[in-house]
Amino acid sequence: MLKSKLTAATLALALGFAPIGASAQRVPVPIPVGSSSGAGHVYGLAGCVLSIMIAATDKGNRYKKELTTEEALTCGLLYWLKEANRRH
Repeated sequence: MLKSKLTAATLALALGFAPIGASAQRVPVPIPVGSSSGAGHVYGLAGCVLSIMIAATDKGNRYKKELTTEEALTCGLLYWLKEANRRH
């Protein structure tokens, strides 16, 4: 029950940060062209935070542990690589 609630909360959060609205209406996403500041940085940061949250939720549900500092600093990618190598 707790696992399904955490999964539902994670999916709701992912939909909240999605560039497309819940009504499936297309929303134009601004693409920065040639500037160092813009929406691309915001979407990149939101994606990194979301990736950390999903990896932390998965590790907590499977192993009852927290992400290490290295796993969190790589936006959760190091956790997923370790998990993929563990399965093979």
